[in-house]
Amino acid sequence: MTSEQIEAYALHVRIEEITQKLRLDDVVPANQNRRSPSPEPQYDSSGRRSNTRHQRHHQRLEDERHSLIRTAMGTIPGYRPPPDYIPRHASGSMIIDKVYIPTKEFPGINFIGQLLGPRGRSLAEMNTQSGANIVIRGKGSVKEGRRRGRGVAVGRRDTGGSQDREPLHCLITADTHEKIKKAKALLQDTIEVIVTSPDHSNHRKSQQLRDLAVINGTFRDDENRGERHRDAWKREIGASIKCNTCGGGHVSRDCADRNIIPPWRQSKKPGPPADQLEIEYRQLLAEI
Repeated sequence: MTSEQIEAYALHVRIEEITQKLRLDDVVPANQNRRSPSPEPQYDSSGRRSNTRHQRHHQRLEDERHSLIRTAMGTIPGYRPPPDYIPRHASGSMIIDKVYIPTKEFPGINFIGQLLGPRGRSLAEMNTQSGANIVIRGKGSVKEGRRRGRGVAVGRRDTGGSQDREPLHCLITADTHEKIKKAKALLQDTIEVIVTSPDHSNHRKSQQLRDLAVINGTFRDDENRGERHRDAWKREIGASIKCNTCGGGHVSRDCADRNIIPPWRQSKKPGPPADQLEIEYRQLLAEI
């Protein structure tokens, strides 16, 4: 490998490493002994501290990833940044908004599954339509034990961010207010459909299950149709009525042989008529 290829590979690996840390919210270093002195606390307009240790490390990784991605896009031909990366303005500022999910009011509804869709396609479509970046954050957005199972040392104190302690919500990030507004409208319409539509009439959920079956290769929409290239829209309808007397395709009470052979006396080889049996029986009695 040439020196340029080695540098491109190291750049790509570092970007993926930082992206994984940001995705799992594992931004605070594990070594607690090498802590630098904390700066003076700063607070936002709502009285919350805005420069906690977690926030400082998170912003540091975001800045480093942004710089590395800009370098990679300028040096690596055909490089594509991570899906959750959004280019910054020249000033470096982004617009952030949230849409909270009513899990307390409707605890029995799987909001995350219906918002994500099969393999995350529904959420990706909303990202494409709005032009913003939508991610699900808050309580319940990450499965229990998943954070510790991916690159986090066992026994280490959990240093989850403030977003994990908040109620379940959709975090929207974009560079314009128009994209934020469009993303919020899409999310609010989707949540309204999820809440107001029962399972049997929820067309969104039915379509998602259909798409998932197509992805898994288990979807069958052409059963009992014969050849696909001819008369594919026609269905064969078989008769489900069978006579208990003769086995024909009619009800038993309309059978012409109903008075001759009752159903409970059917046999593969029918016996003599009822009159002949009566005559033989009377002859036997006379001989006795």
